[in-house]
Amino acid sequence: MSEKVSEKVSEKASLDVALDIDATLKVADKVADLLDANIKEPFERYLVARLISILYEEAWNFSLDPEFEGKVRKIAKRSQKNEDGD
Repeated sequence: MSEKVSEKVSEKASLDVALDIDATLKVADKVADLLDANIKEPFERYLVARLISILYEEAWNFSLDPEFEGKVRKIAKRSQKNEDGD
């Protein structure tokens, strides 16, 4: 987070943003594993993840369009179902 506050870049992620979903999911899984290994309570793990999200939103003025967030949630649910089925 070396970027100065005065140099904030506003970015609204929408459905047309090109993302490598597989790579993003792999990193998210690694972060979740790290939280699982280091924080006992599930709510505290969730809170840490949300705080990271909020910090990025505040530092760089990032946000998600509701449609894009819905798409991300569907991907996360599918990913979770796939993991549960393994």
